[in-house]
Amino acid sequence: MEYYFTIIKNYLFHQADLHQVDPWLFGALYLLSKLLFLLFLGLAIKNLRKERSILLPLLFAALGYSLPYLYLIIAGKNIPLWIYLVITLIYIFSGWSIRAKLRNARLDSATGDAPISTTKEINH
Repeated sequence: MEYYFTIIKNYLFHQADLHQVDPWLFGALYLLSKLLFLLFLGLAIKNLRKERSILLPLLFAALGYSLPYLYLIIAGKNIPLWIYLVITLIYIFSGWSIRAKLRNARLDSATGDAPISTTKEINH
């Protein structure tokens, strides 16, 4: 198992050197981005349920989500086109997912129900 970890690590560090990207900084930004995204998305849902503005929390969630990819685009050199396509697909899927979550939160707040994932139904 250690052999496979070494191969993967060597490959990733080689790619990082090839494209002039710091892999430790990218990894730290990636982890930080997920925390910021969840924090601000939760705040947006909370504001949505209280019928407050959700624009600022959504902007911060999008910025937080984008941190590692912005670093890759700005600092990276000789990045292949397919990487940009993958980043674009990630943004499209994320936007669709956020829209669905906000729609569910809006519907839940309008009906006064708890989210579907937390309710328990007993069918006899």
